[in-house]
Amino acid sequence: MFVTFLSAPVWGTGQTGTGVQLTAEERQWLQRHPVIKLAPDPDFKPIEFFDEKGQYQGAAADMIRLLEQKLGVTITAVHLKNWDEVLEKFKAHEVDLLGAMVRTPNREKFALFTDTLVTVPGGIFARGGSRTNLTLADLKGKKVAVVSNYASHDILSTRFPEIRLEVVPDVSTALAKTSLGMVDYYVENMANATFYAQEAGITNLQLVGKTDFEYRWGMGVRKDWPVLQGILNKGLASIDREERSRALQKWIFVDDMRWRPTRTFITGSVAVLLALLLVAAAYANYALKKVVRSRTASLKEELKEREKAQQALKALSVQLEDRVRERTADLQREVAERTRSEREVAASEQRFRELFQNVADPIYIADATGRILDANDQACHELGLTREELVAKSIDELDAINCDGGKVASQIESFPPSSSVTFETVHRRGDGTTFPAEVKVRRIDFEGHPAVIGVARNISERKKAEEERIRLEQQLLHAQKLESLGVLAGGIAHDFNNILTSIIGNAELAQLRLAPESPVLDNLRRIETSALRAADLARQMLAYSGKGKFVIESIDLNRLLQEMGHMLQVALSKKAVLRYNFAERLPAIEVDATQIRQIVMNLVINASEAIGDQDGVITVSTGCLDCREEYLKDAWLVDPIAEGSYVALEVSDTGCGMDKETLARIFDPFFTTKFTGRGLGMAAVLGIIRSHKGAIKVYSEPGQGTSFKVLLPAADGAAADGASESKGNLWRGKGVVLLVDDEETIRSTGSDLLRELGFEVITATDGREALEVYRNHPDIDLVLLDLTMPHMDGEQCFRELRQTDPAVRVIMSSGFSEHEVSRKFVGKGLAGLIQKPYTLSSLREVIRAAAPGGTTA
Repeated sequence: MFVTFLSAPVWGTGQTGTGVQLTAEERQWLQRHPVIKLAPDPDFKPIEFFDEKGQYQGAAADMIRLLEQKLGVTITAVHLKNWDEVLEKFKAHEVDLLGAMVRTPNREKFALFTDTLVTVPGGIFARGGSRTNLTLADLKGKKVAVVSNYASHDILSTRFPEIRLEVVPDVSTALAKTSLGMVDYYVENMANATFYAQEAGITNLQLVGKTDFEYRWGMGVRKDWPVLQGILNKGLASIDREERSRALQKWIFVDDMRWRPTRTFITGSVAVLLALLLVAAAYANYALKKVVRSRTASLKEELKEREKAQQALKALSVQLEDRVRERTADLQREVAERTRSEREVAASEQRFRELFQNVADPIYIADATGRILDANDQACHELGLTREELVAKSIDELDAINCDGGKVASQIESFPPSSSVTFETVHRRGDGTTFPAEVKVRRIDFEGHPAVIGVARNISERKKAEEERIRLEQQLLHAQKLESLGVLAGGIAHDFNNILTSIIGNAELAQLRLAPESPVLDNLRRIETSALRAADLARQMLAYSGKGKFVIESIDLNRLLQEMGHMLQVALSKKAVLRYNFAERLPAIEVDATQIRQIVMNLVINASEAIGDQDGVITVSTGCLDCREEYLKDAWLVDPIAEGSYVALEVSDTGCGMDKETLARIFDPFFTTKFTGRGLGMAAVLGIIRSHKGAIKVYSEPGQGTSFKVLLPAADGAAADGASESKGNLWRGKGVVLLVDDEETIRSTGSDLLRELGFEVITATDGREALEVYRNHPDIDLVLLDLTMPHMDGEQCFRELRQTDPAVRVIMSSGFSEHEVSRKFVGKGLAGLIQKPYTLSSLREVIRAAAPGGTTA
């Protein structure tokens, strides 16, 4: 349908009939375009609309008619179905002008705009009784109705994304939804909203606020017709204030925040009302006549039945009253029940909300797709998000494991409908950090839709406690294993040393008694060498058990490593390069230097074998560390060691490295990866470190090499210079020695060694016999007493001897560690200690030191 505004165009001169000055280019353009199509909004009262006769009406229509008169042009109005169709046709250039359209950034992409035709403030509308003086910022999170593609739709979706928009097809629908409470608010210009509300008879709406923008309607012009834009703007500029006012007052009127009906509306309403009254009166007159005729015809019959009807009416009235009373009672009960139910529902909702917010764990409610619908304050605090930020996310954005939306939806679908499900996952905070969480989920109905509610508990501390418990259990298990194997190794070493004492002593005595040219000497030396190697093996077993022989002295670790340089170089493979990285001013350590050398040799040789036939580097480093409890937790140690200052010895290589299984067993006795290995080297290293109250840390990966870091307690003061006195080996003694041992071979060999040193020897097989012999031979000068014997051991025998003779001189002999024995007898008057197996020279030194004027233990 087309509506044409007819005016007499004037093209011949530079100005129109009313004096609007146009350029030659603008006049030529109008000649080339004699027909200009206008597409107004067909139902946008009172700004523009089509009336019942199809005529283009409204404030914008009157302004455009005035514009036609000023310019002397013809503008044809096209009647389309709705505003969406208008925009579609305009963008396709099937129409040239839009009647009244607010300029927005989105619309400027496809249209030019003339100067303002009509200006009306924007309003926020709500049901009666709502809070007033609102702004658009107050609508955050509310459901707000807007008409599709209207200015309010465009502006709110761009500037206020946090408002929940309810897009409707027209103003009437928006008003109806607002009136019925289906939406919270409706944002529109005051003219349209008020006009349609009056027309529809909606009386429960009120204006509760103004927008921060006005609706300034101009005409939309095709983007490729800028010339027409200029022509129309000139025409609008020629309309004076009075003319504009007359054109607009007919349709709109604004008084602060209240609206008055327009004069046209009031006049039309009165006319319609009078017409309805006249029609009603005529119809009533006609109906009355018809009723009179009908009643006259049936009057006699009715009179006859009157008395009967009156009786029936009385009976019916009684029945009706009874039914009314019954129904009233039913309604009262229903109302009371409904009121009670509503109170219970409200109380239940209040209790749920209080529990929801006061639970110490985060609680989330999500729909079937995983979108967050609600969350309590603890959830916001745990994740470091505001509630608005949290409800804008989905579960896959919070869950670091289930981070796929489709996977989350299928997981929710798999939850049983009548029971809860508990599982562990990892949650992601707003700053990107994560933490382990235990989630208990149950399916629920939330506001009439299927949903899930989940309670998430941060289990970081629980995980940490479990890891610590596992670590302590493993440490305890390892300690128990080491302790049991240590007892076994110590016992084997003790018996082994008893046997070796006889072998080494007899071999040494035999060498002394043979002529130098005897061919048997070579055999004896080989026997002695093998026995000494066996003694070294026994010492390794004692070192593993933590009961090895120690000569404690204060040493400088750097100097010890420098002295070992040549020995280490010889022990390496030709492919390995040895490098040193020593720290300056290293504190002294109080250790057995021989045992520390054994640690260094074992670690360097193992590093060389890890490099194998490939080129590689072995680095020996030293340093001083201030170790805290956290640093010592993952070290290899059995007994806890204290925090403090430790000297570090680190041996690292670029060899083949170790996998986790090998790394877990490297310190187990008899475990080896070598074809010819005995599996005692690293076990001895750990035993030595344990006995020195130290720890060792291991870092290794397959193909990346290995690093061993030994930590030894730092001592106060400077290291000793390591000088030792040279002691003669030609000393001989005299007097009587009581040799006490339960092993016949030890008594025999020991007697020969003592006689070789110039002593007379008396023997005893155990402590009891030794006491009896000593009491019967007051000429005994020295007692060589075995520690471990049946009936009465060496420790008890020593106490009895001291009671018998406080001046008795006793040298204690044992196959166990000299260090362990010395701890038992420190300060008790023991003259000396000797560890099996002993040689003639070691026996000489111990007895010489125990002689009068010598050093006692």
